[in-house]
Amino acid sequence: MSLVGRNIGRYRILEQLGQGGMSVVYKGLDTALEREVAVKVLHPHLSGKEESRRRLAREARAVAKLRHPNILEVYDFAGLDAEDAYIVTELIRGQTLRQYAAVHSFDPPEIAAMVVHEIASALAHAHDAGVIHRDLKPENVMVREDGVLKLMDFGIAKIVDRDEKMTMTGALVGSPAHMAPEIIEGLEAGPEADVFSLGTILYLFATTRLPFTAPNTTATLKKILDGVYEDPRQLVPTISDDFAEVIATCLMRQPNARYPNAGKLRYALDEYLSSVGFPRVGEELGSFFADPPSYRKQMVKKLTAALVLRGEGFILEKRPAKALSCLNQVLAHDSGNTRALELLHEMNIARKRQRTAAAWLRAAVATGVLAVAGGGGWLAYSLLTLAPDFYPELALRGPEVPVPASVYPKPPAPVLPEAVAIGPGPSVVSKEAAGELPRNGTSTDPSKGPEKGPKKENPKVALALAAPELLDVAINIRPFGLVQVDGGKSSAEELARHELRLPAGRHEVAVSCSRFCDPEPVRKTIEVAAGEKNEVNVPVLLKRSMVAFDGFPPEATASVRGESRAVRDTRENPFVVARGPAREAKMAHVVEYEVSLKGYKTETGTAYVTPGEVVTIRGSLSPE
Repeated sequence: MSLVGRNIGRYRILEQLGQGGMSVVYKGLDTALEREVAVKVLHPHLSGKEESRRRLAREARAVAKLRHPNILEVYDFAGLDAEDAYIVTELIRGQTLRQYAAVHSFDPPEIAAMVVHEIASALAHAHDAGVIHRDLKPENVMVREDGVLKLMDFGIAKIVDRDEKMTMTGALVGSPAHMAPEIIEGLEAGPEADVFSLGTILYLFATTRLPFTAPNTTATLKKILDGVYEDPRQLVPTISDDFAEVIATCLMRQPNARYPNAGKLRYALDEYLSSVGFPRVGEELGSFFADPPSYRKQMVKKLTAALVLRGEGFILEKRPAKALSCLNQVLAHDSGNTRALELLHEMNIARKRQRTAAAWLRAAVATGVLAVAGGGGWLAYSLLTLAPDFYPELALRGPEVPVPASVYPKPPAPVLPEAVAIGPGPSVVSKEAAGELPRNGTSTDPSKGPEKGPKKENPKVALALAAPELLDVAINIRPFGLVQVDGGKSSAEELARHELRLPAGRHEVAVSCSRFCDPEPVRKTIEVAAGEKNEVNVPVLLKRSMVAFDGFPPEATASVRGESRAVRDTRENPFVVARGPAREAKMAHVVEYEVSLKGYKTETGTAYVTPGEVVTIRGSLSPE
C-alpha cells in the first residue's frame, strides 16, 4: 500500500521514487527543518520482526557516523516503537549507476577504473570505521546531477536473516552476480566481500559483461563458487595486463587472496591510473560526466601518449615484456600509432641482433674458439657488443623474457655449458674452455711434446678459486622501491623484497623509488655475515605533499599535524606534509585531520595523501 500523502514521524511522504525487494523509497519533506529528504521504508514482512528492527537501528547508527563526500548521508531512522521501519537520508537528484551505464559506456576501460576508484574511496572510509556494505551493486550507487557518485544502502543486507536472503523473491541480498563466495556459503562477510563485489562491478564496466552470469540464480551462484570467468583481455583488447591483474585480485576465490579492504584496492587503482597519466581521478571523472563523448576523445589521446612514454621507459630499463604490453595496448586503441610501430620495429631488429650474437657465442663455445682465456677474451667481448644495450644479458643467462607471439615468434632459449659464465668479475670456466693442463704435465695439443717444468696455474681458475663466498641477503622496502648496493647499478624493478647474494662484510645500501620518492635516496649500512639471517628493512623517503580543505564551513578550523587554520585559508595556504619515511604498505602520507566549529560536531578522519600531490579533503559538518 502506498504511503504517499501520509506522515511518517515528522516526514510528509510526497511521492514514490522506487521499489525493491526489501523496501520502498519515497521523496519526503522534513516538516521540522523544511528540507526534502529520501525516506526508505522497509516492507511489512521485515518491519514486523523485532530483530529486523533492532538490526535496522544498529546499522543506521553505524552508518550515520560516516562522513564522506561519496557516501549518502543518513539523517534519521525509526525507533523500535514506531509503526513503520524506515531510514531517512539526503535526497539525491540523479540516476543510479546502473541506469547511467545503460546509456553511457565506460570506455576506455580506465574510466571504469576511475568510477570504481571513487566507490572504493567511499568504501575505504566505511571499512576504516568498521562498517561493511554487503550489498554492493551498480543500483546502490547514485550519479548526482553534477557527476558526484554517492554510495547508499550501507548495512541494509544485515537486516535480513540468511534464510530470508536465499528465499525472498526478487530480493536475494547481495545480488547474485555481485555476491562474494563466503556470503553464498553463509560465512561472516568482512571487507574482502565488498572488495569481491567491487571486482565484479569493475569487470562489468570495463567489458560490459558480468564475470559470473547464468540463466538462473542457482547456476550463477555455482559459477561464483567455482571461481571461473573469462579473461577480460579476451573481451576487450584495450584492457592492460596491470588492469587485468587488479580485477583478478579482487575476484580471487579465497578472501585472504584478495585486497584486504577497499583502501588497498583504491590504492592499487590509484597506482595504475597514475602510471598511465591520470593521477587526479576526481577531476577526470568530473570532466567525463560533464561531456562523455568529448572526454573520451581527449582521454584516448592522453592515454596513448602516456603509454608510449611508459613503453619507452621500459625499453630504457631493459624490461621488454613490460614495454611490449604497453605498446600492444597503444595499438589496441590506435592501430596506426606511428611511434608505437617504430618502437616495435626497433625492438624486433634488436631481437634479431641478439639472436645472432647468441648463436655466434654458442658456436664459439661449442667449437672451442674460446678455449684459451687470453685469445678468446676479445671474441667474447666482440660477440657481446653485437647485442644492443636492450638485451645485454639475455644471450648468456638462461631463459628469455616471454614476448607476445603477436609481435614476433619467441626463439628457443640459448643453452650454454653449465660451467661456463663469461662477463665481468670472477668467472668459473670448464676445463676445456680454460685450457687446463692434465696432471701429467702434458699439453692438450697433440702436436706439441711434453712440457718441461712445473704445471702452470691458469689465471681464470685461480681467480675463481679465490672468489669470496656469496651469502643470501634480503632487503625489504616499505612499501616498494629500487635498491642499489655499494654504488653499483640500481635494480631493474621496484619491489617490496629484493633477494640478493653478497659477500660477507659491510655494504652501503641506497633505497629509492621512481615517482613518489624524494630525490635523495635513503642510505643504510648493513653487515652481512655467514650463519646469520641477513635481512634488513628500509622505508623509502616520500616527497612532501600539500593538503587543503573544501566543503566544510569556511570559518571552521582545520588542524593537521599540530597546525591549525581556517578552512577558507587552506586553499591559498595549504598544509605542508613534510617528506618522511613511508609508515604503511602504500605510497602515501598518512594524514590525521580534525575540522571543528562551535555549534557543530567535530569531524575527524584519516586521509592517505599521494606524495608530491596537492590534495583537497572534502566533507561537511553536522549541527550538534
